[in-house]
Amino acid sequence: MAFIESLRKKVGWCPMKNSLRNEKQENCFSSFKLENDSQIAPRSAGLQEGKVLKAQVSLSRDGGIAKIVFPALIVFIISAIYISGNSVLDILPFLIMYLAFLALILYNRNTVTLNPEKVIIHRHLFKPLVLRKDDILQISVSKNKNHTYRWPTRLLTLTFLAIQLHRIVEGIIRGLQIRETSPVSAKLTLFLGEFLVVAFLLTLYYIFELLTPYKQTLKVTTHSNLNLEFYIEEPEELIAVLRNEKKEKGK
Repeated sequence: MAFIESLRKKVGWCPMKNSLRNEKQENCFSSFKLENDSQIAPRSAGLQEGKVLKAQVSLSRDGGIAKIVFPALIVFIISAIYISGNSVLDILPFLIMYLAFLALILYNRNTVTLNPEKVIIHRHLFKPLVLRKDDILQISVSKNKNHTYRWPTRLLTLTFLAIQLHRIVEGIIRGLQIRETSPVSAKLTLFLGEFLVVAFLLTLYYIFELLTPYKQTLKVTTHSNLNLEFYIEEPEELIAVLRNEKKEKGK
């Protein structure tokens, strides 16, 4: 025992001291680990994954409308030339145009989804448009002119539609008198042809009404030369997400 005690004193080994020292070191490292864990938490932890934002989006240089309307017009003209005279198939060109109007309505009803690294704009008939936050060049907020001038636009549109409908009804009555003995397909073609302009105006008016509820417009310009306009009631949430992400990338 005396030899062991002398050996302990020479080596300087103390079980109690070493245990206390190890305990302090473990506590120190554990607190450091917790502190670092809180610091390296995901930067977008406050953002719900895949959150759907109530907004309407339009592109300043949007080719989607042209991709829908122009092909429909070409098919309409070609089919009207080659099918003219066939009372059964005369209805086909007008059905194509009405389908194009429906496609325009679906195309303009988009959905905006917020993700930690990107904003996804889901569009009918086309692939989703992805806006990456590191591609953003400039963000600005302005008044929505569609909301400001909504009532004058509504009055003008409704007045023009009333005048147009009166003319259409007169044309349909005259056409039915002429085609009294014609088949049902010819009479239906008359109806669709007379209401074509009104259907187009109603489609444009519907798209206009999609934008009018929002008082502000959030304009986003990207490095890839993409210009988007977010029609949104409270743009602060979207601005905070985009700008916070940019600041954190700069750190």
